[in-house]
Amino acid sequence: SLLVAYVFLSGISLALRGRNRNLESEENLSNLSNLRNLASKENVRPTYDMSCPLAMIEYIHVGQKIPEAARYSVQSGAQSVITEALESDALTDRKIIMIGDSNMRQVFSSLSCIAHTAGFWKDDNAYTAGTVPGYYPGMYYDARLNLKGGLGEVFYSPTAGNIQNYGWTRDTPLQGNEDWLQNCRDRKPFYLDTYTYDAPNVGQTYSENDDRFEKVLLGGKDVVFINAGLHLNARDQNMVHLLELVDCMKAFKHDGEDPGWPQIFYVRSNQQHFNNADEGGAFPINRNGPTTCLESVDIEKNSFFRQDKATFQGKLPMVGFDLDLGGVGKLHIGMGGRLDCSHWAMPGVPDAYAREIAAAILTIGLED
Repeated sequence: SLLVAYVFLSGISLALRGRNRNLESEENLSNLSNLRNLASKENVRPTYDMSCPLAMIEYIHVGQKIPEAARYSVQSGAQSVITEALESDALTDRKIIMIGDSNMRQVFSSLSCIAHTAGFWKDDNAYTAGTVPGYYPGMYYDARLNLKGGLGEVFYSPTAGNIQNYGWTRDTPLQGNEDWLQNCRDRKPFYLDTYTYDAPNVGQTYSENDDRFEKVLLGGKDVVFINAGLHLNARDQNMVHLLELVDCMKAFKHDGEDPGWPQIFYVRSNQQHFNNADEGGAFPINRNGPTTCLESVDIEKNSFFRQDKATFQGKLPMVGFDLDLGGVGKLHIGMGGRLDCSHWAMPGVPDAYAREIAAAILTIGLED
């Protein structure tokens, strides 16, 4: 693949690591130094850092409570559960597809980077990421990771199967030609349009005749983890599309006409802590007002959480719904030009989501 370097106009210096890496800003380097000092005193070692090729500088060691986020990551047990899933046969020859907005991207990054720390990548170049020039260095919409020893692959593909969109306008994720709902109606297998491992780590416009892309066949061993996202202009329609797909698959499976479709799990929506306690922190009343996120909210008041359960309980296996995230508001990014009480400092809460996905994969492995 081509080596890619970005020049970040705000003064962040960049360097190439592998095919596409970036150095931390001075602020992040300071945060990293503080975190390492804490680690030496309290035996709290970050589960991953920017040495992971799929880590993102906009999240790693960024936030108001970085040491606390790192401690949460360690105490979550994510590294142990993910390592157990990787050491078992649960992932062998299996493709894991993660579909969702930028919160799901954080979970994909967490899972990938913990696997990197544990030495389960095929090698440091065994990935492709469709990064977005002109944004945070190394920020990507689509990504693909090859694990070692036949352990399979992990994909982050926000628009896989043409099931979801998020109203993103500035830059868009890879838009392939696959249509899982139509494939279901036609009783045909599902495919994933994605980048090849030889593609440059820069987002491209999809074309079937371009050797930077390939169609990946999905089968009965493969697993899709999906969330409808938190973008109000698209979330309800995403849910409608997913329900249509689930009902179609169920009907044809009942009639014995399943050509080998992947399994689908629904992942609990991200927990926000904006200054709206009456809605469980789900909606920002005024993002330019408070300078910190609410430390604690009642998750049962969160409309996204309630909608998830009402829509998919009994329809799909659910992942992450036992997570108690009401009291971890201080672990969000928080500060910045706009208050961010949606994304998380990393390592941190996304590792708990990644742990839940790994636990689900382990369960599938036991059932095979």
